[in-house]
Amino acid sequence: MVSSNLTRVRRHPERGNYERETLLDILRSGLVCQVAFQINGQPFIIPMSYYNNEEFIYIHSSIAARITRILREEASVAISVLELNGLVIAKGLADNSMNYRSAVIFGKPTEIVSDGEKISYFKEWIDNLMPGRKANTELPTEDELKGVAAFKIRLDQFSVKVREGGPSEARKNPDIWSGVIPISSLFSDPIFASSDDFPEHIMSFIESRNSPRG
Repeated sequence: MVSSNLTRVRRHPERGNYERETLLDILRSGLVCQVAFQINGQPFIIPMSYYNNEEFIYIHSSIAARITRILREEASVAISVLELNGLVIAKGLADNSMNYRSAVIFGKPTEIVSDGEKISYFKEWIDNLMPGRKANTELPTEDELKGVAAFKIRLDQFSVKVREGGPSEARKNPDIWSGVIPISSLFSDPIFASSDDFPEHIMSFIESRNSPRG
């Protein structure tokens, strides 16, 4: 994708990336996005779970939530996903940074109104969150389905920014340590479980998420 005035990375443009595959890889590794919107000039930002395929990112909310009204008006939103990979500790105070991959998506939401499409979305959402789970869950009742609004935003306008590598070597003081402290998330065995006999798809998920990225 070619960058536009809206999506172009201006600070450290060499870190900018506009490839769809990079965007999809970041979305596949994430669990939560931040959705930003405005009401009468007042900015808001809400953390939400999401699901995506190659064309859309999907989010959902209670019909009583403030964001639902805004999304139903098809107001423009910005959606951000961050993958934090390391603390970059430099010799100079102004040179400290972080290693990360981030994505920002711009667009207008479209509500999913068909019950069939909503059920399909929720199945894919839970299977994206926990692979194998859509075959091991109870579907929502009609009232539960009516209580939730689902939306999709096309993956047309986006930018990716990536910082990797070591700290700046501009300062040479040998008495000050510099380096990168990697950051990773580990998933533990379930707690508050209905049974100690954990399903295979649960343990497979934990094992796969704890495996180093290839």
